[in-house]
Amino acid sequence: MALKTTTTWLSYLEDISKKKIVTKQLQVEEIDKFITLQQSAFNILNHSVPMTYLLDYTTGKYILVSNQCQAVFYFSNKKIMDGGLDFTLDSIHPADLRLFNEKIFTDRQMILKKIPVEEHKDHIFSYNYRYKNGKGDYVNLLQRNSFIQSDENGNPLLSLGVVTNIDHFNTESPVIQLVEKVDPVTGNVDSFIKNTYYLNEEDKVFSKREKEILLWLAEGLTSKQIADKLFISEHTVINHKRNMHRKSNTQNAAALINFAFKQHLL
Repeated sequence: MALKTTTTWLSYLEDISKKKIVTKQLQVEEIDKFITLQQSAFNILNHSVPMTYLLDYTTGKYILVSNQCQAVFYFSNKKIMDGGLDFTLDSIHPADLRLFNEKIFTDRQMILKKIPVEEHKDHIFSYNYRYKNGKGDYVNLLQRNSFIQSDENGNPLLSLGVVTNIDHFNTESPVIQLVEKVDPVTGNVDSFIKNTYYLNEEDKVFSKREKEILLWLAEGLTSKQIADKLFISEHTVINHKRNMHRKSNTQNAAALINFAFKQHLL
């Protein structure tokens, strides 16, 4: 059965569960050794080491979940192991689940299709979301994972990841997805792609001042020249430009202006 090129996360999980796929047992056994070692140090590291998990997309089950689950979520790893993805779907904040389902996962699929299958494991996907803990409260989490096994068409099958509580550092919006590439030889990590998503569409709208700066950018003015025109500091102009790049997922002035024309902002 061929999977669609781009689809939502939930429909992907339904489609992949219908395929007869056997995940590589060797990989699972090696990861099992790693997590067993981590669990043996739980008493010393339980407040400093993220929760580690191994998720099998083909079955919707977590093959492994480390004991740090208790420190992150205030419930045992057995609860996640027994409940599988159904438990996770019920625990993720509905707005965050909708965003991941409809936008973030579809973007991931497009990114993975452009990466050779054998290199999937060398890329780290990170994003932040809210999850209901054992006390009934939503906590802010940072999840970083790699797809350590994919099929010949680039569809992810096994996901190995870590989850960290970032309540002290994060607000609910925007949601950032960062894709990093790891050099398998040197271990160096380089940013590959960074996308910004908004839970509320109105948060994406450029402010009046941002639109003013955008008009001058389209005229070819520098930040210093725009600052002089608007009687504000160059630093303020740079901050507004940075905000517009984040909202539009653009990296430079040319891409930002192109985005503005397509969105009829100019």
